[in-house]
Amino acid sequence: MARGSAVAWAALGPLLWGCALGLQGGMLYPQESPSRECKKLDGLWSFRADFSDNRRRGFEEQWYRRPLWESGPTVDMPVPSSFNDISQDWRLRHFVGWVWYEREVILPERWTQDLRTRVVLRIGSAHSYAIVVSQGLLCPEHIF
Repeated sequence: MARGSAVAWAALGPLLWGCALGLQGGMLYPQESPSRECKKLDGLWSFRADFSDNRRRGFEEQWYRRPLWESGPTVDMPVPSSFNDISQDWRLRHFVGWVWYEREVILPERWTQDLRTRVVLRIGSAHSYAIVVSQGLLCPEHIF
């Protein structure tokens, strides 16, 4: 049994090591180039958890149609982070349900001048299920 494991590691080791080296440079992440601009959205975002009994108040009241703070109290939440570990609110420690993040972003003028410019939103660490809202509109084709 131990010999079989050693043989497997001998065969897989170089492959795994090669993958690790490739990932070290961010091979799978978008990289700046002459034809690609990246705009990072890390930082503080407005955050609110939907503590309603059915966890759907945000959709029922359409929180996405107006600034999030108008729907109730929000807190500043660092992104990326795990909201379960950041806040001192005991209700968030084991919270399961919809949470809402909001951030206003100013796009580079070049992105908005040419209507053929393709803008891709890459969500690197959304847990399980995410819905993107842009300018107050739900984008059902952007469900992750």
